Amino acid sequence: MRYCLANKFFLTIFLMSNLLLVGYSYAENTNNKYINKIAIFYPQAREPYNSIYQNIIAGTIEAANKSSKNITIEKFIIEKKFNAEKIALNLEQNHINKVIVLGRPGWRLAKQLSKFTLDDQTKKFQVVSGALPISPNGVSGISLITDPAYLFNYLEQVAPNVKNIHVAYSKKSAWLIELAKSAALEKGLTLHLQEVSDTAQAITFYQQIFSSGVSNKDAIWLPFDRISSHDKITLPLILEKAWAKEVVVFSSKPSHAKRGALFSTYPDNFALGKHLFTMVHELEQQPEQKNFAALKSTLLAVNLRTAAHLGLKYSSEQQQLFKLTFPR
Repeated sequence: MRYCLANKFFLTIFLMSNLLLVGYSYAENTNNKYINKIAIFYPQAREPYNSIYQNIIAGTIEAANKSSKNITIEKFIIEKKFNAEKIALNLEQNHINKVIVLGRPGWRLAKQLSKFTLDDQTKKFQVVSGALPISPNGVSGISLITDPAYLFNYLEQVAPNVKNIHVAYSKKSAWLIELAKSAALEKGLTLHLQEVSDTAQAITFYQQIFSSGVSNKDAIWLPFDRISSHDKITLPLILEKAWAKEVVVFSSKPSHAKRGALFSTYPDNFALGKHLFTMVHELEQQPEQKNFAALKSTLLAVNLRTAAHLGLKYSSEQQQLFKLTFPR
């Protein structure tokens, strides 16, 4: 009897030590089938970021609950400094090969987990990344950068007269512009594009637009791009000139509507969680495929003061579709 109790005691200590070494929290589950488990890694963060992560996770859990399979979601907190080998070993021991990672630490973990392979050289883990404005980089996931098709849908709702869209972008945003070309073609919109290598070139492009006789059929799109849409340099200039010329400005960055752009988008985090759940299962069918998508789970923020200045009026039914309005 004493021998059995001693064995149980040392086994408990061993398991607890192993989890502490890995550096993240683990939720146990008795189901050991790969198909029935998904791990979600997220960083410990202050508000509002913690609520963002929890909303994404809640969306994933709802999608799992509605799935035809009995799927368990297991949550892990990932530290800034983590040991990818120990995490991979722990996942393998607990029969988990589908992984969703959130935030920048999660993205770094995704890159590390992608290096682990089975004997036939296929990937050991199917990993998707979320909650980060990433560009295509070899990691499967959903970017926080809004899909241009959804931006143009909103543009049609709030400024239907616009037919020409002017946009400066850096090389890093070229993938987004390719999506925009297809979306503009479907909407009958004309894109006026300018690739820039620095903010000075972007300013020159915008100044040329405002001196070219723009009208209410023109709009400036500010992509999520640090070079062409710099918050402290290009944004104030664009908003000032656009106000004077009564030109529509819309943005991929959530905060820009509050600052004076006609509208911008921000993530629907709960819906994003559902989409991440779908994507990780798609990877299970094609483990060597890299799935990457711009954000389609979006909500609309509109600056009503800017709209009034532009002579745009919205019915109460239209305004019900606006999830945020400014000034508040």
